[in-house]
Amino acid sequence: MYQTLFLLFALSIPIIGLVVVVRLIWCAYQSLRASHIKFAGFSALAIVCLTALFVAVALVWFGYGVSHSKKDIRSDLQVVLLTGLPFYAMSFGLWRLAKYFQSVLSQHERSGT
Repeated sequence: MYQTLFLLFALSIPIIGLVVVVRLIWCAYQSLRASHIKFAGFSALAIVCLTALFVAVALVWFGYGVSHSKKDIRSDLQVVLLTGLPFYAMSFGLWRLAKYFQSVLSQHERSGT
């Protein structure tokens, strides 16, 4: 039973990552259109950081999957907590950062500056 939840969690990581990267790309595009180069740069840097974390998580999960060690619920939970939790936390933080950038851009657009 828990293997199904483990699989769903593993599948959620690239989906969440893709959603956040698309949001950051949209934020960078809007920032460039509004001539906010710093926001676009931070969005691009955030995309690079999230991609690097995804690669690190994927390598750890691949190594865990091909290792010949005993895999039980305890080791599965350790992998989930040590890789999934930081990935979800960073994804949430970057989502909120993009939301903040977009709110600032919309305020500037409304004020006409």
